[in-house]
Amino acid sequence: MRRSVILRSEDASAEKKAANPLDIGFYGRPFRGERVSGDATVVARREGLAFVAMIDVLGHGQEASVLASHIKAFLDRDWGANVTDTMMRLHQDIKGSRGAAAGLAVVDERAGELRYCGVGNTVLRRVGTRPTRLISREGVIGQQMRSPQQQNLNLGPSDVVLLYTDGVSDRFEVDQYPQLLYESAMSIARTVVQRFGKAHDDATCLALRYQP
Repeated sequence: MRRSVILRSEDASAEKKAANPLDIGFYGRPFRGERVSGDATVVARREGLAFVAMIDVLGHGQEASVLASHIKAFLDRDWGANVTDTMMRLHQDIKGSRGAAAGLAVVDERAGELRYCGVGNTVLRRVGTRPTRLISREGVIGQQMRSPQQQNLNLGPSDVVLLYTDGVSDRFEVDQYPQLLYESAMSIARTVVQRFGKAHDDATCLALRYQP
């Protein structure tokens, strides 16, 4: 006789966390008065790796939105484990366009190893007890940029990593929003934009919470 198995809610939660130890959420809104944004995000997973990208096309409005959508589609299908290679392929793909800034990261979800490559005015910060900031190189993707460089970050339990565009004020600290130390990634991304986003620019945030 077949036995039925009842999965308790705490068991289901543990099973979900084991499958995806990285909680990912993102939120964005356009420049005040615009209906579309020149910012875009990418979230993809395969073979134990999570790929995330923060894109900020120069300018705003419809033309910026069209290029942001093109970049998103390109990265969705053509990202790889080597973030510098992905950045160079993106540079070649949009060469001659109005250009963009981007932060690309690949996370080995089991090992908690994050690899980052950024060009332009995007930001990556780890917040909390071990604050860390990775540096994006100067330049514009699709126009002129220096050779991209990979930076590495080892994640620990409950670490929160934020990627955001320059439409979000870079001067906020944890004591202005202490709930980010325990809220879900989606709640964090939305709150960061709503509280610290600039009205005169597109604003987008992508949040990662590591829960091994």
